Amino acid sequence: MPPKAARWLPLAALLVFTAGLALRPMAESDLFFHLKAGQEILRRHGLAGRNLFSFTYPDYPDIDTSWLAEVGAALVFAAGGFPGVVVAKTLVLLATFAGAWRVAVKRGAGPAVAACALAAAAYAGRDRLVERPLIFSFAGAVAALAAIDALRQRRGPAAWRAGAAFVVGVALWANLHAGVFVAPLLVGAAALAELARGQRPAAGRLALAAAAALPAMLATPVGLGLLRYLVLHLQLPALHPVDEFRAPTWLSDAPLWIYAGALGLAAAAALVRDQRELLVDLAPAVPMAVLAARTVRFGADFALVSAPALAAIVTGLLPAWSRRGASAVAAAVAVVALAVVPRLAEGGLGGIGLDTSEIPLDAIAFADAQGLRDRMYNDFEIGSYLTFDPVGGFPRHRVFVDPRIPAYPPEMHRLLGRGDLSRAEWDKAMDRYGVESALVAYAGINRRVAWWDSARWALVWSAGDARIFVRRLPRFAALVAAREIPATFTFTPEEGTVTVPLEQPPAGSPVAACEWDRRLGDLLVQLDGELTPRARAAYDRALAAPPSCLAPADLARLAAWLGGVDLQAGRAAQALPLLDRARAAGDHDPPTTANRAAALEALGRTAEAAAAWQEVAARAGGTPLGDQARARAARLGR
Repeated sequence: MPPKAARWLPLAALLVFTAGLALRPMAESDLFFHLKAGQEILRRHGLAGRNLFSFTYPDYPDIDTSWLAEVGAALVFAAGGFPGVVVAKTLVLLATFAGAWRVAVKRGAGPAVAACALAAAAYAGRDRLVERPLIFSFAGAVAALAAIDALRQRRGPAAWRAGAAFVVGVALWANLHAGVFVAPLLVGAAALAELARGQRPAAGRLALAAAAALPAMLATPVGLGLLRYLVLHLQLPALHPVDEFRAPTWLSDAPLWIYAGALGLAAAAALVRDQRELLVDLAPAVPMAVLAARTVRFGADFALVSAPALAAIVTGLLPAWSRRGASAVAAAVAVVALAVVPRLAEGGLGGIGLDTSEIPLDAIAFADAQGLRDRMYNDFEIGSYLTFDPVGGFPRHRVFVDPRIPAYPPEMHRLLGRGDLSRAEWDKAMDRYGVESALVAYAGINRRVAWWDSARWALVWSAGDARIFVRRLPRFAALVAAREIPATFTFTPEEGTVTVPLEQPPAGSPVAACEWDRRLGDLLVQLDGELTPRARAAYDRALAAPPSCLAPADLARLAAWLGGVDLQAGRAAQALPLLDRARAAGDHDPPTTANRAAALEALGRTAEAAAAWQEVAARAGGTPLGDQARARAARLGR
């Protein structure tokens, strides 16, 4: 194989692999509030500085450390929608991994080994390759590695230029993402490594660059607010557990653990073979490893920063194999196969538009149609989507909370982080915030669904994994009368959410008793999966009410269905009165009239049955049911 092909083929394979991880339907919920923030910055020509998107804390300071990334995302979205944002994210990631590959090769790693190490890092951190400003911290970390190498190797004006470029890059990074705080850590760790080796000039240059990075981090509109932002992230896990702030576990993060194990084995092998110089490049990965051990959100950063060093170590341990042309081909084929085969197994490449599978669009549409959005509680995760308006401009409805962590005070995070609240405590908090409606998502595993007291809150929507409650206020009386569902909920960690049917309407419910029983029967059929005795008892109570109690259409539907059930079970004597009630309520559809005719026939009322079958034949026309009805009418008439 030509030397150039052996060099560039692994890089091409790495980029294919990275693109395969990145080019997927947009499912990152945080993107929505970032887009809205970018749109608002463009509209205002500046940062708002306050929590404009929430009705709970509208005047609370909003420390926006990613404003430049948000503006860029808003501009890309305006031009290309969600597919455009996905493509733009992918291009940033491709440039990042290409830069990391170049760093690895310049450190002496074989091109194939560098591609494999970085592909492993990308896979270990694949959950973070999302449409969020954090991807710019990946790029910044790689740029920092390149700056470290330049400052180690260059002297005089060249070193000063490299250092100046690094500081300018840090300032740019600071306006893209708060992850910029790792810049002085990476360079400082490299400075300590050089000092330990006795390379004082290089250590001095690196230390000076690390020191210069500190004020550069603050060259943003929020200035010292960055420090408050970072401190809040240290405090948050104790107030409001968020998945990405947890420590990595084998159950959830096995690829990251395997990657770290491989890195450890390679480092140990270098020590055993007395090749300690290979470990110098690992120094910047040490602070990233400490951060990743504390919170999994830094796992991808750790893998990316350590990959060039891992590649150089493996190449130093296996120099002959690492530089063979055949190895380059084999590595490239393997990396591409790992990118393509799983996607084909998933059913193809798929689209790159918006993934709506986790968004309760129907429930949101219902809330909009019923005017429930003005003072609506929403879960932390859904708040991002609720801030979003694809046509731009200020949100028509503000949210209860969204994932902009610094935009809410500790008391809000403390409330949302508690799992031991009673209904009375929760209701008191909702009173304090003036909440009048609630959209609860992920209802099957969300303990908050059980905190809405049916005496004060009516359940008016239950579909999929979303529930909507409204406070029992006079202005919601018509909605509650038309849509209240006779249920409340309990929650335990072992069973999750359990629906509890309400046998009697709460004192404040405007729903009539007969209608409550009808809805209760519907709910019980849904819960039990069939018409059980308890559901039938509820329906029977509903039908026992005066005829004017139920709406004619509901009465007709219920009586026709139960009459059909009784007829099928051989209870014609019970079925006929129900079918007569359905007929009296206006149900003259062929199936109902056919059931009534069959009940009359089963009861031996031949003349009435013949007339009924003639009616079915007239209504069913030339259908198979009509032909059968004519035949039976003729037979009974003889």
